[in-house]
Amino acid sequence: MKNPRSAWITYTALRLLFFAVPFALLYVLGLSLQFSMMVSALIAAVLAALISVSLSVLLLSKSREVASESIYDWRNRERTADDIIEDDAMDAAEAAGGDAEPALADGADRADTPADEPKRAAVEPERGADEPERGADEPERAAVEPVAGGDADPARSDRP
Repeated sequence: MKNPRSAWITYTALRLLFFAVPFALLYVLGLSLQFSMMVSALIAAVLAALISVSLSVLLLSKSREVASESIYDWRNRERTADDIIEDDAMDAAEAAGGDAEPALADGADRADTPADEPKRAAVEPERGADEPERGADEPERAAVEPVAGGDADPARSDRP
């Protein structure tokens, strides 16, 4: 397969073909042997499924591998900060009424903002001067950490 994007389409089409052709042949054979339509369809479906699985295991291992890799790559693609901002803006525009142009997070005019400048205001909250900058992999800490063995807020406690 040269194009991994169409590999899963090819694989699926071949799997359907591997089922449809034996089903049609077995169904016609069952009807010609004077089986009822229901019995002929049931026998044809079971045998066609077994034939389809056998043929796909024997003949489509390479296509299945390429299709599996392309689906895995698509599901685990890297998303940049730009992609996340764009997705958030599109979601906001859809929630606001469909075809409306998404508003910028910082309220600037679209003409004043360069297209390639990242919009950090939508991604990162502003920090105070005394607050240290966190790394990308460091989790945010809660403003009030609970005391071990007790409640974080004694006024909200259910104890007397």
